[in-house]
Amino acid sequence: MSTRATITVADKHDSFDIYQHHDGYPDGPHGLVRHLNLAQRLAWDLPRFEAADFAAAVVAVLKDRGGSTYLTADADAHSDRDYHYRISPLRDEVSTRVQLVVSQRSWQEDKPYEVLFSGDLPAAVGQFNAVAEHSDQPRERQVLEPIEGALYRAEEEIRQWFKGTPDPDTQGVLEDLDDAGRLMCSLRHHLEKSDPWAALKQAATILESLDVDPANRHTGIARTEIRMAMEAHRRWQRD
Repeated sequence: MSTRATITVADKHDSFDIYQHHDGYPDGPHGLVRHLNLAQRLAWDLPRFEAADFAAAVVAVLKDRGGSTYLTADADAHSDRDYHYRISPLRDEVSTRVQLVVSQRSWQEDKPYEVLFSGDLPAAVGQFNAVAEHSDQPRERQVLEPIEGALYRAEEEIRQWFKGTPDPDTQGVLEDLDDAGRLMCSLRHHLEKSDPWAALKQAATILESLDVDPANRHTGIARTEIRMAMEAHRRWQRD
């Protein structure tokens, strides 16, 4: 359940893989890009970059309780991940920067992952609004973050009560939590890919341009419905 991700930290000598069980999305103040940027403060000051050192810094930032963050032998073995992050040094003649590549599951057989971002960490922070207590994401996506976190914590707490196999009723609850988490992931993926409110805004603009022609006056009803939907959306964003 929740948004799972893997992280690879590599240099020319070593490579280390980390599995993040929840909150693996890149966006906003609670996303992984912000945590990776925070990890840089615990690692060697640039231009020195060691994969082992930076990977340890990532774990130090992410690990706040049992579970949640794990070392793993192979990032690619985690077929349940939604995102993969690769961190490596980017060196030129005068400086060393931290290079980040963010890939997301594409759900296409011929292209299982697509690259969302490739660049240095400061650019990633800007692109994904990865700063504290601030996010320009629509409220729908911001609401998903605490829901995903709460579902994950509920599952973790229930599992802590059982040292062996849970009874059938409890197992059913765990499965329900897992299903709910997967639905949240599916909804997040839908909002990221389709951006329905941007599509509505674009449709309204097109209909308004058509309305200039008297022959297209019948578009007024559709435009009014779109405007009402957009206004309802804006009110909810403000509440």
